[in-house]
Amino acid sequence: MSSSPRRARSADGATHTADVVVIGAGIVGASSAWQLARRGLSVIVLEREAAPALGSTGRSAAGVRVQFTTAPNIALSMYSLPIYRTFRERHGHEVGYRDIGYLLLVPPERWDDHLASVALQQSMGAPVEVFAPEDAPRYVPMDPGGLAGVTYGPWDGVIDPHMATHAWVAMGRDAGVSYRFRHPVTAVQPEADGWRVQCGNQAFSCGHVVNAAGTWSGLIGRLAGLAVPVRPKRIQIFLSAPIADERTYPLTIDLGTGVYLRSEGDRILFGMDTHADDGFTEGVDWRWLEQVLLAGVDRYPWWVDLGVDRQGSWWGYYGVTPDNNPVIGFNPGAACWVDACGFSGHGIMHAPATGLAVSELIADGRAHTLDVTAFAHGRFEDGGVAVEANIF
Repeated sequence: MSSSPRRARSADGATHTADVVVIGAGIVGASSAWQLARRGLSVIVLEREAAPALGSTGRSAAGVRVQFTTAPNIALSMYSLPIYRTFRERHGHEVGYRDIGYLLLVPPERWDDHLASVALQQSMGAPVEVFAPEDAPRYVPMDPGGLAGVTYGPWDGVIDPHMATHAWVAMGRDAGVSYRFRHPVTAVQPEADGWRVQCGNQAFSCGHVVNAAGTWSGLIGRLAGLAVPVRPKRIQIFLSAPIADERTYPLTIDLGTGVYLRSEGDRILFGMDTHADDGFTEGVDWRWLEQVLLAGVDRYPWWVDLGVDRQGSWWGYYGVTPDNNPVIGFNPGAACWVDACGFSGHGIMHAPATGLAVSELIADGRAHTLDVTAFAHGRFEDGGVAVEANIF
């Protein structure tokens, strides 16, 4: 645990001190701040936007699932999903959890590896079911041709990322967390026993920094002279016009094409993974819509008549790492700096586990409830990185 906070006087005459400064008020930062405050630490959260969850968190497809291919990611899900499933009973806040499921459509070339990952998931207690291709249309109207099999996760589904983040912010404030919005970080420098974080003419002195800035975490690291291997990847999510089918479609992903869809009221959200590195390119590229429709129409012939709500469609970012796994742990370049970022699209589903791990790292010196050593910085140097295959 950090020593007593130092007193730093900023140019505006205010004094801002804390045991921990969390940079970022997305879902990971909010979860971490609450967990840290529960441990008795004083916490200030700095967020450049005007409200929580306005960055990557609020622009995601909001899926949560246990169907990963690596044990460390499955373990994070096996901790986090029960939290979401019982959040109201535990904490008195709604997070919009709906167990609509994940339906994965698997081509022959991936089937053996996919079954191996299902066996791993089931061995760790995850409820995952295996179906024949002809069973898939009972969930979503489709042509199942060319599939080797289908898997379904009944625990999987979606949450409302805004509701969940605001819930943690409210819980954090009750626990004493101070949130500072419209506070972009402009400089970071080490102090004798901690850090000084600058937001314009305001300074914040702290014992530890938590870098939970999502897609922008690499830039925050650079301000402190630290390497944080997170880069932006633009995502684009399209919203259909109303459809006639009254069924709720699970979050359905064709692993052969990368095309995905799920129900959103009487419409569907849909899109397709892209491996392009767009940097911080903004906006919806409507040329990509044509690529998605062409890639999906053979599987979903009804897409020929699918209308698209252009005003309801949106774009956002994933913060991605070289192995599609997050960075959770102390940065090797400096003491008292914890990175919790680079989730490559699954920060929402792993926020409960990450917040707990961050709090234990800072308060106890190590994460002990969950083993997060697989997500430490050193893995990139060791060369033995297990790449997560199920990134959607």
